[in-house]
Amino acid sequence: MGKSWLLLVTALLACASQASGRAADSESNPIEQFTRHDEFGTIKISPDGEFVALTTGKYGRTLLTFISLKDMKLVSGVRAPDGFEIDDFRWVSATRLIYMIAERQLGRVQPTPTGEIFGIDRDGKHHLLLYGYRAGQDSLGTRVTGRQASYASADLISALNADDRNILIAEHPWREAGNYWHYDPDAPPRVVLLNTFNGKKKYLGTVPLANASVIVDRNDQVRFGVGMNEKFKLAVTWKPTPEAPWTAFDLPGFRDESIVPQRFSTDNRSVLFTGVHEGESFSALYRLDLQTRVIDKVYGFEDSNVIDLVTDFADREVVGVRGYSDRPVYHWLVQDDPAAKLHAALQRGFAGQDVSITSTTADGRVAIAFVDSDTSPGDYYLFDTVTRKADHLRSAKEWINPKNMRPKQSIEFSARDGLKLHGYLTQPAGDAPHPLILLPHGGPYGVRDTREFDWEAQLLASRGYSVLQINFRGSEGYGMDFTNAGFRQWGGTMQDDLTDATHWAIEQRIAPKDRICIYGASYGGYAALMGAVKEPKLYRCAIGYAGVYDLELMFSSGDIPQWKGGRSYLDDVLGNDMAALHSRSPAYNAGKIEIPVLLIHGKEDWRADYEQAKRMKTALEKNRKKLEWMALSREGHGVYDEETRLEVYERILKFLDGNLMNPAAEKTSGGN
Repeated sequence: MGKSWLLLVTALLACASQASGRAADSESNPIEQFTRHDEFGTIKISPDGEFVALTTGKYGRTLLTFISLKDMKLVSGVRAPDGFEIDDFRWVSATRLIYMIAERQLGRVQPTPTGEIFGIDRDGKHHLLLYGYRAGQDSLGTRVTGRQASYASADLISALNADDRNILIAEHPWREAGNYWHYDPDAPPRVVLLNTFNGKKKYLGTVPLANASVIVDRNDQVRFGVGMNEKFKLAVTWKPTPEAPWTAFDLPGFRDESIVPQRFSTDNRSVLFTGVHEGESFSALYRLDLQTRVIDKVYGFEDSNVIDLVTDFADREVVGVRGYSDRPVYHWLVQDDPAAKLHAALQRGFAGQDVSITSTTADGRVAIAFVDSDTSPGDYYLFDTVTRKADHLRSAKEWINPKNMRPKQSIEFSARDGLKLHGYLTQPAGDAPHPLILLPHGGPYGVRDTREFDWEAQLLASRGYSVLQINFRGSEGYGMDFTNAGFRQWGGTMQDDLTDATHWAIEQRIAPKDRICIYGASYGGYAALMGAVKEPKLYRCAIGYAGVYDLELMFSSGDIPQWKGGRSYLDDVLGNDMAALHSRSPAYNAGKIEIPVLLIHGKEDWRADYEQAKRMKTALEKNRKKLEWMALSREGHGVYDEETRLEVYERILKFLDGNLMNPAAEKTSGGN
């Protein structure tokens, strides 16, 4: 442990220990305040409540440290090797922890998880690479007796409460392609008992579904799972007893793709799962009796999916459910349950914010609570469930002052076909109207905009722009019918929803009609350029960031078509009519664009291949359109490096200022 490391951690802890340790009030919010990564990562309490573990350092992921709660002193820790970061960690006993790493691969800035697992005691002893493709070697590459290399990625299934030496993992095999190994989502996972002190493995069988997720019963036996069958449709499997073979399990009356296993009941006689029943649109909580096969509905919200279960503070009993409409909503299953009352009291105590429990002690006495809101990136508190005292530990972004941030306003309006649409509006200080940025989210499916803190929206608002974020059809959170309404509607009704949102903002005098720009990343980048194609007079400029611009190319580039389920997904959501795909691709319709365009793309983008941006650039240049271009070396699907991220947003703000702050000015093309 080097002296410089100790000084760094001590300084960070000193900042975190101050409950009022926010940055001083300031009228100026430099771009770096928004674009920089956290100095801290996450924080978790040990099962005995004596220690917390947290990640710190560059990007909040360089160091894993152990702090004694008795005197708030650093006890030990470990630094990630050069070129690596701490990806995640988990306490597996009162004294031992496992952690996973991510590696900066050749040519990429953003680290990629390696699938490896390390073990370490909270005093820094018995530090060992337990699992992964390098587990059979020492630091010099020499083979180590007793440990086997595993060309696979591992997911933790259970920390095994009654066993302090072993854990259960799901091993997802890799496949070899050329000279490289790749994660294989088509492969069924193997269940493995892994010793956290010596890395020895014991195989307990294979789950007969591709990319399956499984849960254990209350005796830590793996007995229920959901994954993809041979037709690449979501399927359910289970073991009637721990020794029985896996058996296909039918849940009649449910939309198969909606089923998510949650947990076994305390008596192991039933399983709680969430799913969408036929004839309904929202996911609800159900109980399945494994003996009688009778299914009972436990609870469902009228206008929200059940997205989480809320348990007592010892994580034994389910006491409530969580949903999300325009903000988090809760329902307590037993109103007079002490744990439910305590959860509700926490929510009331932090009025206007959301409270989530990130970790607890084994007895439920002490918990780590994360409290955040639309104007706050969040704070961690140490909460004593007996004394009901919450002590501030640290802020997610110490330098952000919530008083300087702008609130998100929930909005609702009707699309042209009568469909109700919801979203959020973030406005700068001062009277409206303000120049507007329409900011469609990525995805587009399984994703939505929320009321949570959004540094990008806050950055734009701090520069005088209103930011409109719409959950267009296809977005998650408004029911399965709403999501399915976006299938095969890229450039169709999904785009119309964004157009209707823009007109709504003009009609509501939120934005002047000649000072609106559409900007998005990933699918949002597609929507930005398609908005410029379909509505050449509505927007003053468009920005595509890591976007998709040629829909046909999606079937042969990027990571989605590399697995069977991904190809099936593309067929479902895009269709395979090439003429239709061309008509809905900005790269084939660049001649219709009349406004300046800024394209930003990482050369190592694994999702929206760099070729997507090059084709859009070529099409715009061929049609002599106004174009600015920013290609990012070593960046993937988004920007990870802080210096590069700062450069990107300086460029974005310069482009917006030139096109919106002085709309009468003549715009010029350029860039490199």
